[in-house]
Amino acid sequence: MSSSTAHPSAVGTNTQPTTASTEAPTQPTITDDSQIPPQRHAGATGLGPLYGQGAGLGDKLGGLQEEIKGTITKNPELVEHGRERRTGILKKKEQEQDEEDPFAKSEDHSQA
Repeated sequence: MSSSTAHPSAVGTNTQPTTASTEAPTQPTITDDSQIPPQRHAGATGLGPLYGQGAGLGDKLGGLQEEIKGTITKNPELVEHGRERRTGILKKKEQEQDEEDPFAKSEDHSQA
């Protein structure tokens, strides 16, 4: 058996390529924009525009610590501050305050 002949099991039946159709390929149908929901993620599922805006683990533990400290010292303001920190309300308030005045932190950066 020479190397130029193919094994009989390697040869298939009807191996001739089919001829291309003279018809133009069909275009996909364009759907109405009202049927497509708006894209609200950044490409990866689970990461969206609101990613990381809630309270993290450090905020939750620190808020719980403040609540306990305020309860022991009978300081209701510290208890409320700890609850706001633990639930993420304090972080939301800080973000809203930063949005109102974006140049509040960069007062002394021009002097070197």
